[in-house]
Amino acid sequence: GTSDPYVKFKLGGKEVFRSKTVHKNLNPVWEEKAQILIDNLREPLYIKVFDYDFGLQDDFIGSAFLDLTSLELNRQTDVTLNLKDPHYPDHDLGSIVLSVLLAPGEQREATQSLRLSDLHRKSQLWRGIVSVTLIEGRELKAMDANGLSDPYVKFRLGHQKYKSKIVPKTLNPQWREQFDFHLYEERGGIIDITVWDKDVGKRDDFIG
Repeated sequence: GTSDPYVKFKLGGKEVFRSKTVHKNLNPVWEEKAQILIDNLREPLYIKVFDYDFGLQDDFIGSAFLDLTSLELNRQTDVTLNLKDPHYPDHDLGSIVLSVLLAPGEQREATQSLRLSDLHRKSQLWRGIVSVTLIEGRELKAMDANGLSDPYVKFRLGHQKYKSKIVPKTLNPQWREQFDFHLYEERGGIIDITVWDKDVGKRDDFIG
């Protein structure tokens, strides 16, 4: 009597984001954030919801379109989209709630996103997404003369890297950062995690 839903977002026929799967739930809460690079506002964002089935083909739950031209620039908008199945247009398949912010992209972020999407197109071999939430650090080692540290964390999975923000002057940093890695077939699934103390003007200290 339940589903294991996840959501795919597509632009111009290409998948631009896939959410994590919420197991055994008809009212899933994702709270996931994605930045999507848009070339053409007239191209609607296509949203498809699936039920994950282990070892079998995932079941289609429903889909919706978000008209990007209806959004006001630089204004966070909450949108509720009713899910439909083109084959059964009168069936009620539930709804998806999004909070959407349309903003002009910075050039640096734009090139980075483009490079990432190129990378994904070249290697559509990934079999899953690892969603990591870095919450906090506890009782880290003091690396500075003031008895504190300026900690940050580096994550690496294959060629993919993520670096957290630096939390100054603390041994119990609060990060609350979320990011995704893609899991590729050919590489091992080991994430290398290192914690560092930021030092201005000299080499950062390795904490552990």
